[in-house]
Amino acid sequence: MKVDRLLSIVIMLLNKKRITAKALADYFEVSIRTIQRDIEAINMAGIPIVSYRGQYGGYGLLENYKIDKNFLSDSEHKLLMVALEGINKAYEDKDLKNIIEKLTSIRSNNCSLNDSKILMDFSPWGFSQSLKNKIESIKKAIAEKKIAKFNYVDLNGKSTEREVEPGLIALKLNRWYLHGFCRLRQDFRLFKLTRIRDLVITDELFETKKNIPKLNFTFPSEEIKIKLKFDRRSLSKIDNYFDLESLNFNSDGYIYVTVSYPEDEWVYGMILSFGDWVEVIDPPHIKEIIKDKAKRIFEKYEKS
Repeated sequence: MKVDRLLSIVIMLLNKKRITAKALADYFEVSIRTIQRDIEAINMAGIPIVSYRGQYGGYGLLENYKIDKNFLSDSEHKLLMVALEGINKAYEDKDLKNIIEKLTSIRSNNCSLNDSKILMDFSPWGFSQSLKNKIESIKKAIAEKKIAKFNYVDLNGKSTEREVEPGLIALKLNRWYLHGFCRLRQDFRLFKLTRIRDLVITDELFETKKNIPKLNFTFPSEEIKIKLKFDRRSLSKIDNYFDLESLNFNSDGYIYVTVSYPEDEWVYGMILSFGDWVEVIDPPHIKEIIKDKAKRIFEKYEKS
């Protein structure tokens, strides 16, 4: 949209001393002539932009032209910038960068992110280029309302071909998800991006469904209460799964935890990941499942 581009140009000029027409054209993916017309429009609106020639030439705002910096306090501005920078590490988006540019332009001289006591980084560990490419492809499919085709691998390792009308992408606990209407299941589904294979964005268009259900990250099955007994050596790892406030440091030297989870392979894997530092106290059937899995692991290595 032209108005958004004009505002973005002004903000970029507020944040930089000078910038060339080519740099602006490349950033907004328009022609240099379009940028020149934009500059003329901005000047006509009363914002003084000057054209400089020579090696360090380009467009710049008239010296001493300022924007009001008082509608956000330094602490409010700093917290907002820290949050946006953290999001930007996980989700690179031009609109988000424009917002950061705008907020940078109204930063007071006393406001610096270097002395912030809060750091936010929403990017997952080992953020891969392939995951980034998936996010970009799905973003484009959502914007253009195009069908996404892919193979989806479920928790049991079974792969199925899906055709999905993508609705949104979501970041939850450093994990990316696609929410959309699955034609195979004839319902809205949530897909974990790391389980999506052979993603193709087709040229087939779709119409947005009415009464789209609000995305709600809830457990897909009924929860069960599990009581676990941990060796104290597990403390270096236990806080990856449980709050310290929920731990019961018993006088017998062990740590007890009671939690509610949906019963699935993730729960079994989480328990097994602690090795001999954990014991299932309750319920009995979970105890038997872990015992059986541990036995099969032992037998596999005993044969090798």
